[in-house]
Amino acid sequence: MTQATEGDPSASPALPLDAAAVVPTLESSPSRTERARRVLARVGTAEVMVLLAGLAVFSWHVGRPSPWWDEAITRDVTSRTSGEIVDLVQHVDLVHATYYLFVHALLGTSATVTPIRLLSVLAAALTGLLLVRLGRDLDAPRVGVLAGALWVVAPLSSRYAQEARPYAMVALAATAATVALVRLCLKPWLHRRWALYAGLIVLVGLLNVLALLLLVVHLCYVLAIDSPAVRRRWLVVAGGSVLLLSPLLIASSHQREQVAWLPRPAWGQLTGFLSAEFAATATVVGLVLLALVGTVRRTKQGGTHGPALALGLAWSLLPPLILWSVSQVHPLFDWRYVFFTVPGTMLALGSLATLLRARWLVAVVCVLALGGLHMQEVYRYIASGHAEDVRGAAAVIQQNAQAGDAVLFLPASRRVIKLGYPEAFAATDDIALKAAGEDSATLWGVEEPAKAIGKELKNRKRVWVVTGPGRFGEAQDDKVDTQKEHLLDVGFDLAGVYDLHGYEVRLYLRHGTSPLSLRG
Repeated sequence: MTQATEGDPSASPALPLDAAAVVPTLESSPSRTERARRVLARVGTAEVMVLLAGLAVFSWHVGRPSPWWDEAITRDVTSRTSGEIVDLVQHVDLVHATYYLFVHALLGTSATVTPIRLLSVLAAALTGLLLVRLGRDLDAPRVGVLAGALWVVAPLSSRYAQEARPYAMVALAATAATVALVRLCLKPWLHRRWALYAGLIVLVGLLNVLALLLLVVHLCYVLAIDSPAVRRRWLVVAGGSVLLLSPLLIASSHQREQVAWLPRPAWGQLTGFLSAEFAATATVVGLVLLALVGTVRRTKQGGTHGPALALGLAWSLLPPLILWSVSQVHPLFDWRYVFFTVPGTMLALGSLATLLRARWLVAVVCVLALGGLHMQEVYRYIASGHAEDVRGAAAVIQQNAQAGDAVLFLPASRRVIKLGYPEAFAATDDIALKAAGEDSATLWGVEEPAKAIGKELKNRKRVWVVTGPGRFGEAQDDKVDTQKEHLLDVGFDLAGVYDLHGYEVRLYLRHGTSPLSLRG
């Protein structure tokens, strides 16, 4: 309306006719500053502030912690061609196919771990923005702002926001789907809102099939607030979304060996996750204490925001409880698989915003941020921030290997170090490797038999071995690995050992070879 008035020749009688005719054209091309103001007005100042805070916190030292096993796999798989990725996921990691192809499409074949992590940083920051928007749609803007702020300062958010895996994206998709649900319940006659919701549920399933437990949360919300007609329509849309995902669900069930290593979760694993998820539980304690000293708002509308609290609690508690219970029969429980529930936790805690005066909310967020600072640092430790030191193991090889050195991986899965940092092995010969992973549609490649490895070792003076403690589900008496170790016992002496977080690097020298000083 403003542009039309300013560009109307009748509103500027002093201008010549030809000059007045140009005014609408000039006004139809607003400056960058004006466009930025319009975007800010549509998105909301609070949303933008939470987004910027999330980008700042989540990107802080994003490249410092060494990647762990799964992140090294991500780097390798996404560096393959699209065809090679499709060939691989027919045998392994089908549940992550969408993520791998997405990262590959965005970053190409040469991305390192840090750029891949930055995609998770962006996803986590956008999740904070959507939490603010969710509060607005629930008619509780204070709840949304506090939920977004708590999400940003929570250490567990940073842990997965800095991982080259899909879990931050799953949390973003789950939050977006929940926002879409709340919005369609406000105006269920808008068909495009139902279509958007269905698409987001499909996206959640494509990123992590276990995150479809979110539908249980959404069912509870619809049953609580909507009419029978809307409930029936929701059941049809949700059922249709799952039906679209059925090929993935069926095919991925045939790759159950990928999670066969998961043990039956103890009670402590569930309570441990809930404790980490509810790290902001101090908020509750703080609110009670503040209430006792008279800082609670004294209004007729006092109390928590019921819909936000109920939705947040269902979101944060139901999926972990269900998955933990199912895992007593078919083990599937792991913290990263239920990370998508953490935004719900922040929504539940944010609903307590209505208990406090505005000035105390800032104090609560600051106290929680300071309280979580130690864990923020822990998750960013160089060697152990992500529990394993893949980078350190690769660095030992890179700094000490000489041209013509041989390298063996015991077992073959320890080739994951090479997948994460292939450049570190440029001077070495992987003498056991018969066909690389990308050529054999496998993760670790195909190895030569022990006899062929033994022949190759006869011509080597120095051999590096990358090994480490056994992992869950890993065979401990593999005959091929035993034979490889026996080959080193005959004719070689152990000259050096590097113990790292989760890995061990050894140097073997042929009898009579003078050891050289090792660096690193």
